[in-house]
Amino acid sequence: MSIIGKIETETGLKPAFTDKYGPAYPLEDLYPVFMRRINANSHFLIQAKKMTTDAQKAIELTDSVEKKFSESLRKLTAAEQSFALASKKASGSVRESTTKLSEGLLRIEKAANFDKLERYVELLERAAKAIDILGDLEKSGRLAKIADAIK
Repeated sequence: MSIIGKIETETGLKPAFTDKYGPAYPLEDLYPVFMRRINANSHFLIQAKKMTTDAQKAIELTDSVEKKFSESLRKLTAAEQSFALASKKASGSVRESTTKLSEGLLRIEKAANFDKLERYVELLERAAKAIDILGDLEKSGRLAKIADAIK
């Protein structure tokens, strides 16, 4: 029951009119009622009880929000740890593959001996040019003349 409802039953006051907001009372009728309540401290006790109930609801709501926030934070932390672990594994795998590739290239370089390989390629190119020149000389008939001159 609202404070106005209690005032009606305790004092016998009747509303002057009622509109969409509820009953309306003349202020001069309400002042003596409130003064008696204030002097008897009952008005403040009633308000204190109402405030205590409101405070309790606020505390319960705050606790509920805190629990939900803590749960969300726990889930976020677990996801972050999972991502960190996955990224460490991926990073380690990349490092391991890079090391293996580097070692493999070093083995190929040692086995192939690129200095000798380069020399062989140059010699093969020179030999191919010489064979082409000899073929041209043979077609033109000059190779036989050169061979006869050397003998």
